Amino acid sequence: MERLDLHQIVASLAFSVDLAETSIVADTDFEDYTANLNLSKHKFLNHARRATYVALRVAKMINDDENFLSKVFIATALHDIGIKRDIDSAHSDFDIILEHSKLGEALILRLPVDKELASIIKYHHENFNGTGVYKLKGEDIPLISRIIRLADIFEILYDETKSNFIQRNRINEWINEHKNSLFDPNIVDVYNKVQFIDAFWLDIENIAYTNQILDKIIPETKIPATLEDIKRIAEVFAYIIDHKSHFTYTHSTNLTKYVKKVCNYIGFDKNKTLKMEIAALLHDIGKLSIPNSILDKNGKLTAEEMQIMRSHTYYTRLILSKIDGFEEIAEWAANHHEKLNGKGYPLGLDADKLSLESRIMAICDIYEALTADRPYRAGMSADDAFKIIQTMVKSGELCHKAFNIVKQALL
Repeated sequence: MERLDLHQIVASLAFSVDLAETSIVADTDFEDYTANLNLSKHKFLNHARRATYVALRVAKMINDDENFLSKVFIATALHDIGIKRDIDSAHSDFDIILEHSKLGEALILRLPVDKELASIIKYHHENFNGTGVYKLKGEDIPLISRIIRLADIFEILYDETKSNFIQRNRINEWINEHKNSLFDPNIVDVYNKVQFIDAFWLDIENIAYTNQILDKIIPETKIPATLEDIKRIAEVFAYIIDHKSHFTYTHSTNLTKYVKKVCNYIGFDKNKTLKMEIAALLHDIGKLSIPNSILDKNGKLTAEEMQIMRSHTYYTRLILSKIDGFEEIAEWAANHHEKLNGKGYPLGLDADKLSLESRIMAICDIYEALTADRPYRAGMSADDAFKIIQTMVKSGELCHKAFNIVKQALL
């Protein structure tokens, strides 16, 4: 059974949570979003990475035990996994904080990680003086939650459009002013020592441009993750992906069922079938970067909106290709809108570069979209769906062999 590194998987999938936060911001200013498709322009794109860096720097001065640091890393990287609203409200509105902390706890409990992390994430918005949503006070708040509280607010205060030199004093003054109220005074004292080193601020400024800054402080201990573990993780992220839009709230899970049927029909072994299921669960993870104003539009997309929608496959590849051992999964997931005639996206791959697995994924994806019920229309019958897909086969877009396999497996 293949094993991958859980830390690396968490680091990569945390990037998708940041993408989700940028898409929420984009909905508030769509014109600015469409004018700034460059990743570096996205507000909050590096929120999880930057907060994780701060948390690990502080945590290492408190306790350099690898198990402790692993918990700090995973909890901080995924601390916003339950966010469904804009990030500002998720840090200021009590009802939304309660909503996102409870959902975060529930999602973490579904992951193959230490269950203590669920409570840590649940309480990461608690104030040291007991004025948080759960009214925990002082050391009743988990230590790692207290660390994340400071790291999280630090990142909210940080403005990546400005030089770190002109905002150090402002951020430090704000954090120290809220010592004993929002923040544990001992953690603030540790933070003051950490931030005193110039390299800390230079890392904060440059973390968006290189993976090495965060990679060098991620706990060195490898936590092996089996394909079964990764499938459980993928199921949680499929839930997040599918529930981003009410139009597609079962799309990834339905697709995975179809893909598994096809794999079993072909006779793929257990490992390969699991990889195909993981690819299906995560194939639309790039849609977390797309504003809901586009995903939920009840009508034809404009040319500009369609370009943005098409970018989701690019982001799927970007997220999944960061994980060593995910090469096949990333390919099968990200190629689901490629066409044999080279007119697909995002890479414009032609038949020579599309594996049978990618071709099967593309057909299953179309089949699910055609047969699933949507709020604005009922799903069509399997026969009608395959008639439409067959016209795409005849036009040279989709694979005839893959079409026959999928049709025989699903009918």
